Amino acid sequence: MFFSSTAYAHDLYDRLPANSFVVKWAWDPALILFLILGWLYWRGLRAFRGPLPVKKWQILSFYFGVLTLIVALLPPIDPLSDQLFFVHMIQHLMITNIGVPFMMLGVPFFIVVRGISPWTRRHLYFPLVRQKGLQRVFQFISRPLPALILFQVNFFFWHVPYWYNLALLNDYYHLIQHGTFSLTSILLWRNIIDPHPMRAPLPLPARILFLVSIMATSIGLSVALTFADKVWYAYEGRPIPGWWTWGHHIDQHLGGLIMWVPAEFMDLIAMTAVFFVWVHREQVQERVKQKLEEKKNPLAIIN
Repeated sequence: MFFSSTAYAHDLYDRLPANSFVVKWAWDPALILFLILGWLYWRGLRAFRGPLPVKKWQILSFYFGVLTLIVALLPPIDPLSDQLFFVHMIQHLMITNIGVPFMMLGVPFFIVVRGISPWTRRHLYFPLVRQKGLQRVFQFISRPLPALILFQVNFFFWHVPYWYNLALLNDYYHLIQHGTFSLTSILLWRNIIDPHPMRAPLPLPARILFLVSIMATSIGLSVALTFADKVWYAYEGRPIPGWWTWGHHIDQHLGGLIMWVPAEFMDLIAMTAVFFVWVHREQVQERVKQKLEEKKNPLAIIN
């Protein structure tokens, strides 16, 4: 069956160690990665002489995204996500729908590379990115369809009870879960946001359809969790904070509702933003076209 029974939850809890060999929130590779990116971005901005290639709102957007990602992976959210399903859904929402897209708006690739030391760029970074095999893999997985498939497969994979419970009850699997959510989110949003100097491969109208497909494929799981009559995951074998008095069933319903309404609403906001950018670019192109016609035919101004 798709949902896990209470007996299965307790059995898995008994078989997997509750205390890992590492402190999850202190050694989370995704957390360390985002901290390093924030530091390299700052170094990269300082490396430019003269006007910066990004605007102030983009810098603020990048650091807002990084801050959101860091907050999502630190106490109190991360420890509470081990106790309450709805907090875990808030955490994933902060990573995939807020932190990563806001970070991408700050065009991090171009800035972060400038923040790497010249020796590291010359001897490590450039030899690595020039590997033809690595280039082929990146070019493939960053295309719209593979990126969308990877994101959705990863999303559904970690919500299958067996794998979700492994991540819930074992810190190593939880670290992998955070890493795959972060990576697939970056690949996904790269097709919607233009991270200079790379351009999103999709035209703007197609990006709206891209977002619609994300909403359409995830809504089924959200609805199923919201109205499920049994608890799917192993939270029944975990202690819960004293202030939560509504039980695991309501916790799961609330988590499904968070996956459903706020997540879909954020995708809708992204669709609206893409639509207005599309309209703006069309208007700019129309004005440029009109000016060119006026230069060719000066009498058109009088008419």
